[in-house]
Amino acid sequence: MDRVQWVLRHYDASASALDTDAFVRGLAPDVRMTRGLTTMTGRDEIRRAVERMRAAQGLLSMRHDIVGLWEPEPGVVIAEAVVTYRHETHSPRPVPVVTVFRWRGDEVADIRIYMDSSQVSGTSS
Repeated sequence: MDRVQWVLRHYDASASALDTDAFVRGLAPDVRMTRGLTTMTGRDEIRRAVERMRAAQGLLSMRHDIVGLWEPEPGVVIAEAVVTYRHETHSPRPVPVVTVFRWRGDEVADIRIYMDSSQVSGTSS
């Protein structure tokens, strides 16, 4: 499995389209996803969290412009991107994001997202 290509497809086919079913495809049943102080465990919990984020923020779409992709060791891919969030109520916001994906076998077992979440919801000045 080419893990770098998996990450590119994941961003293109699921995250950018906000397709929650596609987003959890390829994730382990007990996957853990951490963003800030929030940790979600399992595909169903992650699916619900993405749906809640979309509804609560009026999120219409996301676009990931990849700045760099690294596979520093087997089973780990680091993606640096500028993610542009498009909302119903305000202008698109580009936000720098770094995500670390860790595999167990052929499935992603851990996702860690590093970003300033206040920029996504429009609460920063």
